[in-house]
Amino acid sequence: MQVNDSRLHRIGRVETELEIFPADSFRLEFDLEYDWRFTDLNLQKLFVRYDFENSNIRLGFMKKMFSLEEINSRSDRLLIRKSMLNNILEDFFLFGRDFTVQYRHNFPSYTLIGSFAGDGSARVFTNLTLRTRNLDKKRIVAAFMYKIYEDKDATHNRQNAFFANVGLELDGRINDFELETIWGKNLEKYGVITMNYIEFKERNNIGFLGIRFQQSFPVTTDRKHLKKIVPLYETVYFSDSFAFKNAYWQIRPGVNLSFARRDRLQWRTNLDLIMTANNQESRRPQIISQRVLSEIFVHW
Repeated sequence: MQVNDSRLHRIGRVETELEIFPADSFRLEFDLEYDWRFTDLNLQKLFVRYDFENSNIRLGFMKKMFSLEEINSRSDRLLIRKSMLNNILEDFFLFGRDFTVQYRHNFPSYTLIGSFAGDGSARVFTNLTLRTRNLDKKRIVAAFMYKIYEDKDATHNRQNAFFANVGLELDGRINDFELETIWGKNLEKYGVITMNYIEFKERNNIGFLGIRFQQSFPVTTDRKHLKKIVPLYETVYFSDSFAFKNAYWQIRPGVNLSFARRDRLQWRTNLDLIMTANNQESRRPQIISQRVLSEIFVHW
């Protein structure tokens, strides 16, 4: 990661999402992302879904329903990319899209989601999520995940880990916000190259804590083409040692312009800053990553 890097990098991505209904109660969902830098195609999801009266079952390649950022669809997220917290927990093999069997049941006031997933290695995940409906403009999410994996040393001992997440969404009169807290213990061991050999660092019983807060201020206009202006900001905190001095922060102010009904055509722009709580030399916050992101979002 570059520090104090003033060079300008231009990144372009195109993402397409498709739903096919081959028969009654059946649905095929497909999502593909193209990155022009690497001429690379990335499969985001590919699964079949069968609908019952108050429930559905899904089978295929999809995301886990564990965090608000994972649960919310692309059209519901206001910021262009997911937060630093999401990216870090992907590196911890907690998030990410895997082969999954998932069952959802819709009760009158909430939805219960259970799933079983595997990433093709020795890791398997069991996930249980409860999400309330819109109750007095509030929605609550509580999720639990149980993970089984193998040690990376020669023993291949089976280990397990447990993670939890609680989130709150509120649609207010003049502002909307999301508040999310994720914590867990017993991360995998990581290999570190030391003097031409790999030394495995014991990471068991090391806890992490992540907090994300997002607030937006949607303003409806009376203009013919500009339907809505949405200023917003988000702050994220993450630490894997519960020590403030070792924490990472992310700050993301931005604005979204909506040009069509139901936000079907938007121009999104946000500034993305990631910083440490303390520089080891100056003992002051230090920016380690900064970028400006813009996109045209079309939903039909």
